[in-house]
Amino acid sequence: MYLVQCIEQSIFIHLIFLDFYPVSIKSFENLTEWASGFVAYEEKELGKTMGMLLQKLIDESQPTEEVKTLLSVALQKRNWLAHSYFSQRSVELTVQTGRSQMITELLAMIEIFRQATAKLDNITMPIARRYGYTEEIEAKAMVELLAEMNSKQNP
Repeated sequence: MYLVQCIEQSIFIHLIFLDFYPVSIKSFENLTEWASGFVAYEEKELGKTMGMLLQKLIDESQPTEEVKTLLSVALQKRNWLAHSYFSQRSVELTVQTGRSQMITELLAMIEIFRQATAKLDNITMPIARRYGYTEEIEAKAMVELLAEMNSKQNP
């Protein structure tokens, strides 16, 4: 489920650069308005289901057919995993051979989720770079995020 949430975040980040930035750059007059608009956009978009986010992405006509197909498969696997996988595998879970088969099945899902995230990120990052989100800024943001996380864990 962690990897599924990574896909959802990748879709959201893609929509930031495809949907939010093009409109917002022209409409907000100061940093406060920008921040407020971003928070509102984030709350609205991240309140949607993965299927709704995927549909918005497709409506924007951005991903290739390969990426659309991979994201659709990931969505199907996500829904199965979240809603019925363990109930459907309850008998298999009770025996070693069943658990081994489940591990193989889950590892295959992991690969699909990783591929979907990577393919979408490969489309998103060139767009982000055009808006000035350089590798240096990305690295700095990661350092700041990790420092913030560390300070919360070790007050």
